[in-house]
Amino acid sequence: MKFLPLNVVTAALLSALCYSANSHAQSIEQRLSALEQRLSELEKQLAAKDKKIAALEREQKRTQVVANNAKVSAIEAQQVLFNDTTRPSHRFAAPAKSIRLSDSTTTLQLGGQIWLDAIYNHGEMTNRAGFQTSSIAYDDNTTNDNTLLSAGQSKLSFRSHTPTHYGDMTTRFEFDMFDDQGNADFHLTHLWGELGNWGAGQTFSGFMDINSFPNIIDYWGPTAMVFTRQPQIRYRTEQSASGATWMVTMERSDADLAFPRDIDPATLSFDEQNDWPDATLSYQQRFTDGYIKAALLLRSLGFETSTQEDSVTGWGINVTGNYALDKAHLLKFQFATGEGIARYINDPCCSIYSAITGGSDAGLNSNGDLQAIGISGGFVYLDKQWSERFTSSLGLSYVDVDNLATQHARAFNNSLYSTINLIWNPTMMSRLGVELQYGEVENFAGEQADNLRLQTSFGFKY
Repeated sequence: MKFLPLNVVTAALLSALCYSANSHAQSIEQRLSALEQRLSELEKQLAAKDKKIAALEREQKRTQVVANNAKVSAIEAQQVLFNDTTRPSHRFAAPAKSIRLSDSTTTLQLGGQIWLDAIYNHGEMTNRAGFQTSSIAYDDNTTNDNTLLSAGQSKLSFRSHTPTHYGDMTTRFEFDMFDDQGNADFHLTHLWGELGNWGAGQTFSGFMDINSFPNIIDYWGPTAMVFTRQPQIRYRTEQSASGATWMVTMERSDADLAFPRDIDPATLSFDEQNDWPDATLSYQQRFTDGYIKAALLLRSLGFETSTQEDSVTGWGINVTGNYALDKAHLLKFQFATGEGIARYINDPCCSIYSAITGGSDAGLNSNGDLQAIGISGGFVYLDKQWSERFTSSLGLSYVDVDNLATQHARAFNNSLYSTINLIWNPTMMSRLGVELQYGEVENFAGEQADNLRLQTSFGFKY
């Protein structure tokens, strides 16, 4: 047997090993290249999945926002009905035209109206822009102009609504441009906030009922209507299943004292004593065809001079309501009576002669003691719906003061107020009305005066 030389065998083995190593190296490189390519593909797939996940998350978030908005809108829609039918407050649920703040549950609403009154007077009414019977002068030629164009009933309102764990938080900032001489001037009406059942700020008194205000175009309103806006703290219950609502307020006190007839007002020097806020308690009961509301008022009236100090308690009752006789006829009414409450009532609060007569809340009697002055009044109005676009309102109001013997001869005693109108609403947000207004006033001495006014108004709401 022949053997190959050792060097030949060695060379063959080395060649085989080199070939095997080269083949193995090439295989590793190919595998690494394949792995790198696969890794690149996986990275691309992962990036694509990340994009899909991000898109799904955005869609889910958008869907959740839409769902939340729909839920809030549904709740707010219920609140609109709730507020309109059971809670005559200034809380509101944001309608579609409201602005919802981004990344917030707060909504803002802008509202108001542009208004023009065209007025013709046949009498000596010194309040040229509002039909205020206690502003009728007893002397001839007190006023010069019989006609007036005024934009004073124009107004602007800002409201907000925010759901919270303590209940809805709402605010209202509103002003109109009313001035009794017909000049457009800033006139703050509401500066109000509520959280749940609590409220604070300036708004309608708890002793009054704005829902009984008739469908008229006169700014001032019935002579006997309890009407005042003032700073207060309020608590109101939710309406019960039976339709009952309670409300309690603590309000700013301001005694409107009468001047003695034998003393020159210019020589009077005294300080009013308003040691306690005015307190009101009201109860409202709703039923199928309307509601009835009863409100109580309790006040402390006083004064102090260098030689005398005295105080007296004032009280009042105000009963108001609405009653639908049928779909086309709505009856609105009010009756108020009490002692020391004249400041809360439309006409006695603001007589043209108050600079010499003082007010009608309380005054010194014949014995020199402070005495609350009695007052009673009311109104009845019938609102008529002729058609979808035309309405009318007809009514009468009367108020009477039980004057003290010591009051000034021209102190307010009684007044009558009556109106009739026809209003056309060409759209939901506009109106044109014509109204005939008549009023009489009488003072403590028996002097009488009257005024007849024709008013045409144009309104555009927003």
